[in-house]
Amino acid sequence: MKKRVIISLIFLVGILLSAQTTFAQASDKTKRQMSINGKGEVLDRGTKLGYISKEDIVYNNQGKKLGFIKNGKVFDAEGNSLGKAKKGGQYYNESGQFVLSVKGNDEKCEILDSKGHAIGYVHKNYKLHACAIHCFFGEKKIGDDMDAIISGYMDIESALAADNSKYAQEAAIKLLNEETALNETYMKKTLEQLSKSTEINEQRNQFANLSKQLYTVFKEINLAGKTLYWNHCPMAMDGNGANWLSLTEKIKNPYLGSKMPNCGSLKETLK
Repeated sequence: MKKRVIISLIFLVGILLSAQTTFAQASDKTKRQMSINGKGEVLDRGTKLGYISKEDIVYNNQGKKLGFIKNGKVFDAEGNSLGKAKKGGQYYNESGQFVLSVKGNDEKCEILDSKGHAIGYVHKNYKLHACAIHCFFGEKKIGDDMDAIISGYMDIESALAADNSKYAQEAAIKLLNEETALNETYMKKTLEQLSKSTEINEQRNQFANLSKQLYTVFKEINLAGKTLYWNHCPMAMDGNGANWLSLTEKIKNPYLGSKMPNCGSLKETLK
């Protein structure tokens, strides 16, 4: 009898650990994975965000100059000093505070933040340029464009809550054309797919993806006094459930629209 109980417990623990691993892997898919490859291309999960020229100038995908490195110093496009970069990959901001470092000496060196957490990878030939990820392609830039991104996102949400696929597409196109920092992340692909769709169920699928991606970012950055509410509807997506962000605690379901406008509950408050 005892053997059966022990075996059952071991089996149950195995299932729980397996589920936890699966959940962690699924959650990781919404996180950014920044890297600089051997060609000097800056990538986020394979999506090219920009590149670094042989002259140590950093450009975005549209060819716009974002900044440059000269004599170990990092500057923005206007020539304002941002900090100091070392050949080994260490970066210090203008106040002299240590920001990041690079570990390893191969084609995939780890970029570590000041607390030692991995934030991306860089080819050994571009260690000096590891700071570009933080300075020019980091989530700080999304914070700078936060008002425009939230406004555009809420326009899409309102359209879906009203079952208006035409306005949802128009709102997605408008946000895409705003050329915010969102367009320089892997989230651009999601927004592009949403802007191309005219079918409301597909729009809601892409909106669910965009919501998860933005939640991951907004959870980590300073919201500058703003409050966002992370809501969940268990009946969305054919019963699989889905989440969305809102500016108020009042539920206006973007997945079920007029059928069940109040379905959902608050799961987390972001400040």
